[in-house]
Amino acid sequence: MTPVRGVFVFYVGRLFLIRFFGLLVFFVVILQMLDLLNRSDDLMAVEGAGVASIARYISLQAPQLIRQFTPFAALLAIVLTLAGLSHTSEITIMRAAGLSVHRVLAPLGIVCALIAGAHFAFNETVAVRAAERLDYWAVNDYALDLEPESETRTDIRINFDDEFISAASAARFGEAILLTDVTIVSFDSNQLISRLTRARAARHIEGAWRLYGVRIMNAGTLAVETSENAVWTNALDPEFLFALTLEPDQTTMAELIVKIGQLKEDNADTRAAMTSLLSRFSQPMATLVMPLLGAIAGFGVHRQGVLLARAVSGSALGFAYFVAENLALALGKLGVLPAIIGAFFPFALFMVVGFAILLAMEN
Repeated sequence: MTPVRGVFVFYVGRLFLIRFFGLLVFFVVILQMLDLLNRSDDLMAVEGAGVASIARYISLQAPQLIRQFTPFAALLAIVLTLAGLSHTSEITIMRAAGLSVHRVLAPLGIVCALIAGAHFAFNETVAVRAAERLDYWAVNDYALDLEPESETRTDIRINFDDEFISAASAARFGEAILLTDVTIVSFDSNQLISRLTRARAARHIEGAWRLYGVRIMNAGTLAVETSENAVWTNALDPEFLFALTLEPDQTTMAELIVKIGQLKEDNADTRAAMTSLLSRFSQPMATLVMPLLGAIAGFGVHRQGVLLARAVSGSALGFAYFVAENLALALGKLGVLPAIIGAFFPFALFMVVGFAILLAMEN
């Protein structure tokens, strides 16, 4: 690479990186402010809550926003960078200096690769644990001085042992497992509802489940019985419960692989968990597609109207990628598509589209 080309490459990469960090900070700050407006009443309703509670909430929520909006910020930064270079005829100068289209885009691709790697590492080391702690804190109504917990689940809904079980949350406290706001719908041999049980809480300790604050309605007689506590004879294993109610966004990759193995051992459905595992790679990789999709904004006639249309077209292609990615992941988790297709098909499809655009511009 000649000195002139090296200057151009460094210049384009620096412009993109500055815009990327600026847009990412902008999105995180704006969305965090809007989220705080929605959550501030719940945070400050706790006795003794103050600035420390708000700061803690921001420290736990901000990593989720960074994880979610990194590819989006990369897309807009690429469009703004290339549109600006086109508007000032700098891309024309680069082409006249002997740089091809792919060489102009090369520094963007290199920076995007670094961003994708940082995105993956940040998700595994920071965002996952922050999401787990935030969920546990929210389940406990943002209480102060909470004891640390190793695992928690929310919005439990599973079928097991001829019963439909729902609970507001499940948390592990040492050797005990605690469910809150439990509803158990029991079915007979004809798959008709035979009994409805509601309990304030359920606790699994020493190999057995016990319900507290129990109300039982017999579906045949409509008679209702109440008691302070009762034994629940369901054979549901707590470890299997936590595997079934896996929260991929709150689980490290190593833990996710272990849970998938446990589900396979119990002959449970692993499609949603496998799709989520593969998406841990595909979602950071989305940043790699953005230079190809946003490239249309930087090449061609740079009259104002045409430039605006090309910038909008590049942004629209990026938005289409995010829509396709979310749709494919949802279909993969539902089992409509194989897990690998649900995770990587949008990436492969738009990579082909991006290279087709690149070749057309090169010609």
